Amino acid sequence: MYPQRTQPDSLPSLDAAAATHSAHVAAHLAQAIAQAGGWLPFDRWMAQALYAPGLGYYTAGAVKLASPRDAQGKALPTGDFVTAPELTPLFAHTLARQAAQILQDTQTRAVLEFGAGSGALAAGVLEELDRLGLDVQYRILEVSAHLRQRQQQRLAAYGARVQWLDALP
Repeated sequence: MYPQRTQPDSLPSLDAAAATHSAHVAAHLAQAIAQAGGWLPFDRWMAQALYAPGLGYYTAGAVKLASPRDAQGKALPTGDFVTAPELTPLFAHTLARQAAQILQDTQTRAVLEFGAGSGALAAGVLEELDRLGLDVQYRILEVSAHLRQRQQQRLAAYGARVQWLDALP
């Protein structure tokens, strides 16, 4: 139905499993387009490409967000990309200080994060808010079951203070 594109010479070749997965994703997207009458709005196409169960970028199970250090602190070349909170808690601590000001000014004690990745930002924000003496409820809206599980493991020490949502509050 769609022509097979050749891979640019500057990119490494896909292994057999990745090529098979890519073909399944392409077929799924083609089917979604056909079922929708020949076209999908961009937001629905992206939702399928990122979150289709077992196929989407964030739901297929492969490591996407790098955990750049091993137990000895050695950098590891894992995942597709790394975010600032993965490299150091300083970004999260800085964000937490601004959040603390807003929480105090609004007399609220709830933080909502959308798509919390590995949970590194949440861990850093909670750590700094605790240090500042602010006891908050941290809510995460995460549509990827795989990433939600990763977050739950990383944030288990915070117990019921962290809640996962399936829809906007």
